[in-house]
Amino acid sequence: MRVAAVLLLLTATLCFAEDKKPRLVVNDLAALQVAPEEANAMTDAVVTYLTSRGLFEVLGPRDLQTIIGAERQKQLLGACGEDGLGCSADLSKLVAARFVLSGQLARVGTAYQLTLQLIDTERSQTASRSSKLAGSLEAIRDLVPYAASEATGSPLPPPPSRVLPITLMGLGGATVLGGGVVGLLALSREGALNDELCPGGPLPDGRCQGVNLRDREFYVAQEQSLLVQKLLSIGLMSAGAIMFGLGAWLLPPDDARTRISARMLFTGNGLALTGGFW
Repeated sequence: MRVAAVLLLLTATLCFAEDKKPRLVVNDLAALQVAPEEANAMTDAVVTYLTSRGLFEVLGPRDLQTIIGAERQKQLLGACGEDGLGCSADLSKLVAARFVLSGQLARVGTAYQLTLQLIDTERSQTASRSSKLAGSLEAIRDLVPYAASEATGSPLPPPPSRVLPITLMGLGGATVLGGGVVGLLALSREGALNDELCPGGPLPDGRCQGVNLRDREFYVAQEQSLLVQKLLSIGLMSAGAIMFGLGAWLLPPDDARTRISARMLFTGNGLALTGGFW
């Protein structure tokens, strides 16, 4: 099948050299467990994408209906000659195409599957196929360029930029790390002050006997400073987790099988950032 796709691409290239694009007819996608209008909308998306690439002379279902309607109107107006064969001959030339693209949009459980196959009418065989699976109609619509390119043996569309998502994920991770460092420093300082106030731990009556204690105002100021550091640590880690999650959400997948998820969990010791790819 891959060899057939390469041969198809070479055929299209030779046609370009002759300044003539190969004609491609796109049939309506069959609707399996989905509404007909959803399948029609997906068909229009395939036609629009292939037309925008400019590799084929694309005729969609609506184009064929328009051509046939115009020919019928010519027949009604008597513009087909006395024998009426002129219009039918012109119509056969207008809709003739070597390549025909067909397929189906199906619902499989809670997911949607888009299947496309390209028929080479001269060889009477399937040239190539493509199948994509996604969890929603919006997601499968985003995969139309990849499915149509694979089915027609065309170069894949350029991948979307990942600069912004990766930057957000990097900044988010660095911010979470910075917040963790600030929190650890605050806890370490708090432990040192507790050891200074209560060396060896509190007495049986709950009192502490510190040695060489400083003024009370010093410890009050230290307590306020530690509170600010703890709040700053929580704020930095929360902001970092949000930035990382936003970057992961914006990260474009290669196809329906590549996903990334991230979430922040509250644990007994603080916050935990988890995630994974699948």
